[in-house]
Amino acid sequence: MSPHPTKPSPAAAASGSEALLRSTGLRVTRAAQTVLELLEHASQPLTHDDVVAAYTTATGAPPDRVTIYRVLDRLVEAGLCDRRVGADRINRFSRHVEAASGNIFECDQCHKVLALPSDPELPKVMSRLGRELRKQGIDTRRTALTLHGTCGECRG
Repeated sequence: MSPHPTKPSPAAAASGSEALLRSTGLRVTRAAQTVLELLEHASQPLTHDDVVAAYTTATGAPPDRVTIYRVLDRLVEAGLCDRRVGADRINRFSRHVEAASGNIFECDQCHKVLALPSDPELPKVMSRLGRELRKQGIDTRRTALTLHGTCGECRG
């Protein structure tokens, strides 16, 4: 399966991406809209190089690579996309995964990210871990769990 997204319909995608960018206070630029749309339609998280290649395919012209880095950084800061560093130390970007539990699964092969179901015991465990860390002088601001493994598609 190719990580590259399918090309969205221009009118529908443009209005959605424009509204999302405006709602977070980001400037609406062609680059920001295109990158957001590419991430929205990607089947798995994309590296910077993947985004550049998909952008070139979608628009017919290669983007400025630094502009793509800046757009990705802004989308992460605005909470519209997530940046994950894989075991291979490569940054991958995907649309923000809203998990009711706040926890996710990431496939180590294709890097697909899935929301984990809520579990009533998990907040208790995370709270106990937070208390233990505070005893050591560590103040935690946020807790999130990421499980790693192989998804069903990759196990095939």
